[in-house]
Amino acid sequence: MSRWCSSGKGCRRCAMEFHWYWPFARPEELEWATATLRPGERMLVQVVDREAAPAAGSADGVIVVRDLPDVDRSSSGLRWPVSRATTYLRRARARKRVWRDGHFDLVHLHYVNRFTDAFARFPRPLVMSVHDVVPHVPRLGHGFERRLLTRLYRRPDALVVHHIRLANALVDEFDVDRSRVHVVPHQVFPVDNPPERPPAGAPLVLFFGAFRPNKGIEILADMMEHLDGVDLRLAIVGRGHEPLERMAVELSLHDPRVTAEVGFATLQRKRELFGLASVVVLPYTQFASQSGVLHDAYGHGRPVVVTDVGALGDAVREDGTGFVVPPGDALALADGVRAALQPNAWDGYAAAARQVAIDRSPANIGVRLREVYDTLLN
Repeated sequence: MSRWCSSGKGCRRCAMEFHWYWPFARPEELEWATATLRPGERMLVQVVDREAAPAAGSADGVIVVRDLPDVDRSSSGLRWPVSRATTYLRRARARKRVWRDGHFDLVHLHYVNRFTDAFARFPRPLVMSVHDVVPHVPRLGHGFERRLLTRLYRRPDALVVHHIRLANALVDEFDVDRSRVHVVPHQVFPVDNPPERPPAGAPLVLFFGAFRPNKGIEILADMMEHLDGVDLRLAIVGRGHEPLERMAVELSLHDPRVTAEVGFATLQRKRELFGLASVVVLPYTQFASQSGVLHDAYGHGRPVVVTDVGALGDAVREDGTGFVVPPGDALALADGVRAALQPNAWDGYAAAARQVAIDRSPANIGVRLREVYDTLLN
C-alpha cells in the first residue's frame, strides 16, 4: 500500500502513488499512463518543458509536471558537450527533488541516461525501460561504454524492453538476470479516424524521424535511383544531424520526386504525413532497439519496409506488416517498396498493421505494464 497520502498522515489505506520519469513524452501518449493506474491511484509524470510536451496539469489521476530542462540545440563545438552535461545534471537534480518531496510506491524511468543513471541513488522499487540496449551514437570508448552500461543495467529491480530480442541482448551481452527482464510490447498510440487508404495519385513513401548517422538516410538516394521510372514520391521528414539535413535537402533539389521537410513536425503534421503515405521506410543501418516510428505506421495502418537490425526485422516478420531487407542494400530496399505497393500485398499488410494497433493499444499495454509492477509491489 501507499506510504503516504495527501493529508500527510501516512494513511495506510491510501491508493498507490507512482512516479514516471518520462522526459520526452508526447501528449498522445498519456492514455498509456492512465491505463496503467487502478481506480483511486495517482501518477506524477515528469517531462521536459518544451513545445511538444503534454500540458502541465492533472487528469484521470495523472499529474504532468514540466520541470525538466530542454537541451540547447544551438550549441556547437566544445560548447556542445558542456551544454549536454549541464542539462543532464539539471534533469537529475529536478528528478531528485521530486523523490525528496514525495513518497512513491514505485518509480519508473522511461528514459535512462547512462552518464548520470549509472551512479545515481534511486528509490525502490525501481523499473527502467531500455529502448536502446546499446546507444545509437556511442560517446565513449567501446570498453568503457560496456562497463558503464553493465553497471546501469544492474541498478533496477526490473527492466522493461519491447521485444524478446532486446531481452536476449541484455541477458547475453550484459549478463542481466533473466528474471529481472520483462517484455512489454511497444504501445501503439491512438490515432483518431486515420484514413484507411492514402489518396489517389502517385504513392508517397515516407521516411520520418530523427536524422542520425544510423538511420540510413544516405541510402535513400540510391533507393530512388533503383526506382527510376516508377511513379512514386519520397518525403524525408525530421531533423537532427546537420550533414544529414543537408543531404536530404540536396536530394530533394536533384530529384523532383523527393521532398525534404527539415525541422520539428507537429502532431498534426505527423498525422497528415502518415495519412498521405502509402509505405513507411525504416532503412536503418545499425540499431539496438524497437522503433516508435514503426508503431506510428501501425497506428495509421500503413505497411512498412524495414532493415533487419535491432528488433525491427523480427517484429515486422512476426506482425506480418511489410518487408524486411538487409541493411545498407539500396536495391533490396527499392524492391521492398515496389513489392509493398502492389495492391494485394498492400491490403494485407495494412490490415495486419491495423490489427497490431488494436492489440497494442494503450489500454492493453497498460495492463501488461501493470503486471510488471505487481510482481514488485506484491
